[in-house]
Amino acid sequence: MRLLKWLLVTVAVLVLGLVGVGLFLPDEARLERSVVVDAPPATVYTALNGFRRFNEWSPWAGLDPDARYTDEGPPVGVGAKQSWNSEDPAVGSGSQQIVEVEPFERIRMRLAFAGFDSENYASYTLARQGEGTRVTWGYESRFYGNLMARYFGLMLDRMLGPQYEQGLAKLKPLLESLPKDDLSTLEVTVMQVEPQPIVYQSGSANAADAAEVLGGIYARLSAHMAANGLSEAAPPIAITREYDEETGTWRFDAAMIVDRADPPAAEGEGIRAGTTYGGWVARAVHTGPYADSDATYRQLMTWRIVAGLQDNGDRWEQYVSDPGTTPESELKTHIYWPIK
Repeated sequence: MRLLKWLLVTVAVLVLGLVGVGLFLPDEARLERSVVVDAPPATVYTALNGFRRFNEWSPWAGLDPDARYTDEGPPVGVGAKQSWNSEDPAVGSGSQQIVEVEPFERIRMRLAFAGFDSENYASYTLARQGEGTRVTWGYESRFYGNLMARYFGLMLDRMLGPQYEQGLAKLKPLLESLPKDDLSTLEVTVMQVEPQPIVYQSGSANAADAAEVLGGIYARLSAHMAANGLSEAAPPIAITREYDEETGTWRFDAAMIVDRADPPAAEGEGIRAGTTYGGWVARAVHTGPYADSDATYRQLMTWRIVAGLQDNGDRWEQYVSDPGTTPESELKTHIYWPIK
């Protein structure tokens, strides 16, 4: 009996000691690891500002080949979310979602782990270093008085630090293998667009006569709209169907966005009715002559590749400025690239 009492007292003292010590332990924990990569900040930011490339370098991606990953929200930027579900306790289930961004400087994500109530965030901080970028991958967790979590916090750096180092070691060659075109001047927005009714006519042209060919088609479309009581609902667009790099020939559908679905269109004149694409797009802004838009297209294609996104349809451009009243150097063209 005395032995039992002694054991109970010992256990009680240990429990009280653990509780007492836990009350004075930090209520949060942090860790950081960094690596320098031979890639500019804009390239690094674009690759990390979403989760389409995450499993290419994540230290946890290969732990369970049967783990299921789901992407939600926008493809990149604030709101982009990746969830995972695994039967392997080393992987578990949870989600990460981008909650803050500072272009080319910082990305912050909220992490949620099934069965844990702590508040967790991860972040990437980017700083130019010579011709490259120092990438700092950070993690922070707040426990809100949970004593067991506070003890876990003491081991956080020792447990996660090596995994962060492993991940950064894989991230470095990935980033250095990506195209390094300058993305810092690209004005790009990711958005969802709704389908809109259009009337359109197909055509083809090269850079020298594109403006003239488009102008003629838009004039015919305007006449068709007037004859059918249609109104222009947005600036005109041109949908790229094919571009021949060797000859510079552009095949397109020149279209007017209208206020309602068109009645039977003038098929005999080559005018047809349809709808535009609906879904996620990357929209870039080109300022200047239409003939110079190739440079913006190349930047946008590089941006898509670096972000790990795929094509999702024919791209199009929208002529926001009136060329009759706007100086050529100030013309605004929006370039839309469907993505997934």
